[in-house]
Amino acid sequence: MIRLGFETKTNFAKSRLLSRSTVTKFFNFQPIQVDTFKKICDELELNWRETAEISGDETPVRLEKSDCSRSESNEGSEGDESMQMLRRQVTVLDKDSQETKVVITLEGDINSAPNLKLLESALKTYSGHTIKILDIQAGSIKLIVEGSQEDIEKLLSNFQSGEIKELNGFPVEDIQVLSESSEDEENDKWRLVEDIVRQEVKNRKLSDADLSDADLSGANLGGADLSDANLSDADLSGADLSGADLIFANLSGADLIRANLIRANLSGADLISANLSGADLISANLSGADLSGADLRDANLSSADLILANLSDANLSSADLSGADLILANLSDANLSSANWSGANLISADLSDADLREANLSGADLREANLSGADLREANLSGADLREANLSGANVKQAKFGKNSGLTEEMKLDLERRGAIFEDSPGDRSRVLSLR
Repeated sequence: MIRLGFETKTNFAKSRLLSRSTVTKFFNFQPIQVDTFKKICDELELNWRETAEISGDETPVRLEKSDCSRSESNEGSEGDESMQMLRRQVTVLDKDSQETKVVITLEGDINSAPNLKLLESALKTYSGHTIKILDIQAGSIKLIVEGSQEDIEKLLSNFQSGEIKELNGFPVEDIQVLSESSEDEENDKWRLVEDIVRQEVKNRKLSDADLSDADLSGANLGGADLSDANLSDADLSGADLSGADLIFANLSGADLIRANLIRANLSGADLISANLSGADLISANLSGADLSGADLRDANLSSADLILANLSDANLSSADLSGADLILANLSDANLSSANWSGANLISADLSDADLREANLSGADLREANLSGADLREANLSGADLREANLSGANVKQAKFGKNSGLTEEMKLDLERRGAIFEDSPGDRSRVLSLR
């Protein structure tokens, strides 16, 4: 890298608009998307095929495709281990012609990449021309073949007649004519990334855009339409995404440290393992979003909509969720220590085995919430509505209760025996707390 003028990996990533995490994955031989893999190899003056060890009979390295779709796992696999089925793409180019392209879609397992030579041989049988595999993309097994009009028509005819049903054991799902090459699409992606970084334009129309692995740190994307966009593993730290439409966007593994997401719509978004520490999510819509394993330390989620959100195993320590709506949210096994939940709506939320040490739950609505096995040591639950809440097995040592709806004298005594502190008088407690 020094030979090419890059002092550090961080310097290289920044100068090439690549997220740091993606560059780190590349050097640690971890799976990354193929367009990014090729871009990094090109920038480092490496042959991507040799780097990926794709030659002869060798098995291709595991690369990922941005629009990778998951199907149901196979049942009854050896050793009772279900094999997760994905789709893989293999891009193929006919060296004899530059006129017409088709994509042949196969179904297969991402971990059982086909022998490239056998695939080439099978394609020669149907196309009548020598072809060369130039690209491998995880996603579906897609053979992008370029050849003469006559040969393409022959392929289509053989498929439509049912003569082509499989290639090297992989069922053929479809054959379609293409108008643009995958390389053009990849170049368009990185040109778009550069345009976003270089030009500050609010309210951009970027729905369905592929911005995965890109360095968009500090970018101005306020009010942008990023619905269904792929931002997985992108660096959006410090970016302005206020008011942005991110419905069903893929932000898995993305870096959103200190990002501005005020009033952003992230409904149904994939934020698995995303880093949102210190992010501003005031009044953001995260209903139905998957935040499992996400880092939300010190994030501001006050008045946010988290109805039906999945926050299992997430880290929300010291986060502000005051006034947030978390009806039916999944917070099981999450780190919620020292977080501010005052006035939050946690009706029917799953807080089982969650770490709520020193958390502020004063005035929170915990009706029918599941707090079984939760760690509530030194938490403040004064004024919380605990009707039908489940506190069985919860650690309530030094937890503060008072003026809680749903507590009877019997329940108060039980909680006190377990170390809870009550600051109200007997007349302030009413109704029933279920100790299921």
